[in-house]
Order: sequence, then structure tokens, then C-alpha cells
Amino acid sequence: MRWCACALVLASACSPLSRLVVSQPVGERYSVRSDGLIDADIGRVQAAIEHASEGLARWGGLPQPVTVYVVNTHEELERAVHRRGYDWLRAWASYDEVILQAPSSWRAGDETLDQLVLHELTHCLLFQRSGTRETWAGKQVPLWFREGMAIANAGQQRQYPTLEDTAQWLSRHPERDVFADGEALSRDFPAEVYAFSLHAWRFHEDRFGLERLQPVLEQMRAGESFAHAFGAALGLPLENFQRDFLVFLKLRAFRSIGRPPLRPDTKLLPLRAPPGD
Repeated sequence: MRWCACALVLASACSPLSRLVVSQPVGERYSVRSDGLIDADIGRVQAAIEHASEGLARWGGLPQPVTVYVVNTHEELERAVHRRGYDWLRAWASYDEVILQAPSSWRAGDETLDQLVLHELTHCLLFQRSGTRETWAGKQVPLWFREGMAIANAGQQRQYPTLEDTAQWLSRHPERDVFADGEALSRDFPAEVYAFSLHAWRFHEDRFGLERLQPVLEQMRAGESFAHAFGAALGLPLENFQRDFLVFLKLRAFRSIGRPPLRPDTKLLPLRAPPGD
């Protein structure tokens, strides 16, 4: 994926978003735009935005307002983000914009919609707190950090394969490097790649604690790339962390932790794509 894809799409006169002219405010920080034909969906999206406030507050809230564009179909979503073949894709986020497929078009329940909206707004929060509108796309925040943070913050853990499943998948495919190639792999292996991201994030969170993760964002906002910010804030080079997590998986060290397994749902729920987001 390319970070700037959304900005390019929104600037295009032929974008399907150009017809979304009906705007509904949600408090002082959000607006929801649509074509005015899916009022029931708009009400549900507005409610989901309101429900997201507590989860965003854990990270200090959103510094900048966000516009949520609700498109009627999956085809419109894929056209808006210039992606084809991402059947599982339901939303896409950038610095201050979210594109969301109308929940009625994929029969989303209220809990699923709440989680998806919080997931997307967590991306916006990450981008806003780690950069400006001009600099956020250049911070090179890796997929595992972006998606792991959003999945954990949105409470979506049980949608994904377990640590054991992730370790087995990697052992069967030693040629796959999710840290380096997560963007490319996510199209064909979304459940596996996003599970890897979640478990890498939780390994990271368990090791350092959330209070030590805020400085990573602050270092990026001060001008550092993700890799430099990670090392400076946590005192551990990024490549060392990645090596440690892979060893943790390979040796099945998680079996001694005593954490109950996170079982995936019987049907993988649709997710958002890695950013342009």
C-alpha cells in the first residue's frame, strides 16, 4: 500500500467521493459525508463515532477533526482507494479522513461497526500524533505497529488467529517476512498478517507498557522516522525487537505466559486495508 493514496484520491475530480455532499456533524470534531441515500447507515456511523471517544481518550484523543465518507458499495470503496481484489476491505483511513463502506451493504452488527470505526479513528490518531498533515505519510510506520495498535485499541482481538496459529503459519512459510513485506502479503493473507501484527503489538506492549509507547509518537512528531523514534524512545533498536518477537514465536515462549488463547471467530470479519490510511 502507499501512504499517500487517499490524499490523491480525495483530490481527484473523478473520485466517487466527489458526490458525497450531504454533511452531518458529530460533535465538534467529526463530520459524516454521504450522498443522502443511506440515512439509516449515517445514523449508525454517527453513533459508532460517539462510542469511540473512550478508546481514543486512552491515547489523548484526536488533535484534529476527521471527516468520515460513507460510500454505498464495496466497488465504490475500492475505486476510491485505488485497490482491486480486496474483498475483505471495509474502510480506509488517512490523516483526517476515513472512507467507510455503508454497514448495511455488508450486514455489520452494531458491535462490529463500533470496533471498525474505532479501529479507523485509531489510525487517524496515530497519524496526527506522530506527524502533521504534510509529514505523517513519510514517517514509515510499519504495518505491524499501525494495525496492531488499531486492532488492540478497538478490542478486535478475537477476530484473529492465535499466537499458536501464527507461529505455525510462519514455520510453514519461513520465506515470508511479515515485518518487511506485510503490505504486500496483506492482500492474500489478511487474517495471518493482521494476527501477526496484533501479536507483535501485544509483545511490544507487554514488554514496554503503554506509557512508554507514547514517546515513540512524540519522537516521530518531533521529526524522527519510525525506526529512529522507536530506538530513541525505548532504548532498543527496531531490528532487535523484531528478532526477539520472531524468536518468541519460534520457541513458542508464549505457552509459559498463562494467557488464555485468543480464538478467532468462526468467520473472519471484514477489516480495513493497510493505510493510505
